[in-house]
Amino acid sequence: MPIHRLEEMPTRQAVVADITCDSDGKIDSFIDLRDVKHVLPLHELNHGEYYIGVFLVGAYQETLGDMHNLLGDINVLHVRVTDENKIHLDRLTPGDSVREVLSYVEYDPSEMLRRIYRTSENATKAGKINEDDRQLINDLFSAGMKGYTYFER
Repeated sequence: MPIHRLEEMPTRQAVVADITCDSDGKIDSFIDLRDVKHVLPLHELNHGEYYIGVFLVGAYQETLGDMHNLLGDINVLHVRVTDENKIHLDRLTPGDSVREVLSYVEYDPSEMLRRIYRTSENATKAGKINEDDRQLINDLFSAGMKGYTYFER
């Protein structure tokens, strides 16, 4: 369900793309108070942040983090509601980085980076790319290795 702009009526209908290997590629069953719908009511995007909460999925969360999907562990946020109905964010457990997942399946991320650096250096020497492009390629690849395996900005 949308967890932003709750004071506004949703105007769009959506399904959710599913990236697991054991599905048909989309999530298109959404339970509401009365029945099961095949679309999810969402708001028109307005260039601000817009989050969708996925609740009561149980083992599905663990399946996403299974190495079978090569996505690694997901970020987990523990949320508690106090007796005074205040929301308290107890703990964030970060998920795996690309580097960690690659090492789980016996790739050597450091060697992969060395190869990218060497290849970009050779391309610069051969005049195929300039120094700025070489640096950009190296920076982006290095940042990608440190990044989260799921969507991030």
